[in-house]
Amino acid sequence: MEINALLMNTNDNIVVCVKDVALGSEVIYSQDGQHCTLIAKDNIPACHKVAIKPIEKGADVLKYGERIGRSTCAIEVGQLVNHNNIYSVPRDYESELIEETDEEVPQFVPTKSGIKFWGYRRTEGRPGIRNHVLILPGCACGSETARIVASQVRGAVNIIFNTGCSDVAANTAMSQKILTGFACNPNVYGVVIIGLGCETVGHKQLREKICAMTSKPVVSFGIQEEGGTLKTIEKAVRAAREMAAQAGMQQKELFDLSELFLGIECGGSDATSGIGSNPAVGELSDLLVDHGASTLLSESIEWIGGEHVLARRAATTKLHNEVIKICRDYEDHLKAVGQDCRAGQPTPGNKAGGLSTLDEKSLGCIRKGGTRPIVEVLQQAERPTRQGAIVMDTAGYDISSVTSMVAAGCQVVIFTTGRGTPTGNAIAPVMKVTANERTYRCMEDNMDYDLSPIVRGEKSYQAMGAELFDEIVAIANGKLTKAEAYGFSDIAVDHVCRFV
Repeated sequence: MEINALLMNTNDNIVVCVKDVALGSEVIYSQDGQHCTLIAKDNIPACHKVAIKPIEKGADVLKYGERIGRSTCAIEVGQLVNHNNIYSVPRDYESELIEETDEEVPQFVPTKSGIKFWGYRRTEGRPGIRNHVLILPGCACGSETARIVASQVRGAVNIIFNTGCSDVAANTAMSQKILTGFACNPNVYGVVIIGLGCETVGHKQLREKICAMTSKPVVSFGIQEEGGTLKTIEKAVRAAREMAAQAGMQQKELFDLSELFLGIECGGSDATSGIGSNPAVGELSDLLVDHGASTLLSESIEWIGGEHVLARRAATTKLHNEVIKICRDYEDHLKAVGQDCRAGQPTPGNKAGGLSTLDEKSLGCIRKGGTRPIVEVLQQAERPTRQGAIVMDTAGYDISSVTSMVAAGCQVVIFTTGRGTPTGNAIAPVMKVTANERTYRCMEDNMDYDLSPIVRGEKSYQAMGAELFDEIVAIANGKLTKAEAYGFSDIAVDHVCRFV
């Protein structure tokens, strides 16, 4: 008998079908080394759940050995379990907080060593794995000019910035963290700033902020001051070409793998994400941390429902409670404006891919962070002060999350997806992986690595995590990701409130 469903934990009362199962057909899964069968009482699409035990109305639905929701009605063995018959239970965050002690974060000692990569030395901080000249708009009105300038200079990249004006102070502060963070990213050799002249933070002020943070070459131009778009382009292109020529003279050097900082992201998730790609990336994270490198897990709204599991990895009681409080405060923030995070999570695409509740999505999402102790909890776009496994409080919107991680200094990002995505970032290469064989086949133009052998039982997630490790080292050494080769550049800056 060929298995067509997976049991994630022996305590679960559902299994996940990895193939379409028609009404009246057999669902076959393995438990304790034995094949088990039942008859499907509904059509069960691939990636969706089917009950293997009777579930009473109001009873817990279990996956990964954890509650992913409660049933809205009685569910019989063989029936489809999805967002139509289970719901997310609000979290009791106060009960998850623990008594804090004064212990220090343990000194991290790598357990593995010897792997190196070729990079570009920077005066401050980690080396770059790319050597970009960044054409940086200080506001939305400078974005198109920045795009044209970048198109005229080999080695230059630009971003499209959608804000910088008509903002409250907190939004302006976030925008400045992103812009200065991009400029200071190790993959950037130098910066050409394009401002308008009447934005909230002018190009000269932004240049001064960046120059106070780094010794990289930085120049700036204001469209109003220079006499319009064409004159600004002419001057900025000359400055960028000179900077690119200087960057081209820099030789690569060998650096220890402990100098690498990996951002970990997911988007367009489905059931294969929690089953295959996220555990494999979790293994990759553990391998990197063991070599002394750092990894960054974000999207805090997608910890909700699994925050208690994530918090267990915290190196101290204080860090444990910070994880719990982030989720509590996120929900409170949304409630203050009459919103509920469960109205937008899971997304319609997530539900179509078999993820029925925020809890189910989160329990799969957090697996990509690995198992090593969490040594630091960061706010959005904040630079780390420790080495090891780190988490960041960001939005659940994947592009916004990647934006914050790159601004924090990540040189490379790995992005797991079930449904598929084309997204990329101008500054840091984004490697996209999927464990959904249909997605890899249909979106091979965008996917960098196929992890579907995990779901088919052909390879373990540990083995494929080791393969991802080798691929990340190759990217650090210069291999282009597909989004990078296309020149994709997606950013989104999180806001605390509306424009003013």
